[in-house]
Amino acid sequence: MIHRRLIWVLLLGAWFPCCAGAQLVHLDPLPWSAPADSTSRLAMLVQVDRFQDSKFDWQVNRLLVTGILPAGEKATYFLRIPHVTFDTGRTPLFERWPWLQGPDADEDWPGEGRVASYGQLEIGVTGPLGLAGLQDMQFGVALGLPTGSDRLYPISSTSLPLRIELRKLLALTSYGGLALTGGLLAHMDSGKDYLVSDFAFHSGHHLGAALVWRGFAGGRFQLAYDYENRQGHRSQKASSELWWRWLGSSSIGFRATHEFQGTLDRPAAWIISLMVRLDSFGEAAPSTSPENF
Repeated sequence: MIHRRLIWVLLLGAWFPCCAGAQLVHLDPLPWSAPADSTSRLAMLVQVDRFQDSKFDWQVNRLLVTGILPAGEKATYFLRIPHVTFDTGRTPLFERWPWLQGPDADEDWPGEGRVASYGQLEIGVTGPLGLAGLQDMQFGVALGLPTGSDRLYPISSTSLPLRIELRKLLALTSYGGLALTGGLLAHMDSGKDYLVSDFAFHSGHHLGAALVWRGFAGGRFQLAYDYENRQGHRSQKASSELWWRWLGSSSIGFRATHEFQGTLDRPAAWIISLMVRLDSFGEAAPSTSPENF
């Protein structure tokens, strides 16, 4: 019953798209694929991202390092540390979104056209729900720490986003299945006056669906759709992701994400990611377990 309702909501969201009315801070998906779909619960994921949008001269390059640690029998802790190089070109932040300007910010804030800094740290945990009758469901919790820089907005900021998500797995074949995700976001402001918090940091909910295929030389292919509604501001993304084995227990991955709603207000139209996952063979989990398709 739960997954049927999720499917209907996803279909309705795709059928009746609405133009986003404000920019949305970029938040990375919870790393389900790192702890739950990896061969290991002790791993490091190194990811290089390129954020691009042809409508603006903003260009963002990012290095994201994710550490995965075991948390009990099947759950995992994760810590994500990004480093961002942000080139705003000839379009300052408040020229693009003038309603964000807070009392402590000048019109040309942040002033520099090119900013390089560490982004927002994020900590969290994912794992099986562990409730009777819900063994095929996982939970995820992620908290962004106020360690980033508002100069990197909307790729990073000093706000505190808290996310709680559930993920239901439906095995379709022995080679893969469908993962349905739903969650809530409570986005607290940065506590500074560079940005107007009511317009810059929105809370809301997220729904997602992903088809995953496994079995080709230890590889994995995924197609995903994600829908977000943050206080009436909507986002829709589609992504494709491919992983293949490298050096035994490690893997290389490639992901392309396209944001096809909120053309003028999205952080980026395309996010291209190259990923390397280094797994610890000693913490290997059975690849045929239900949570690992």
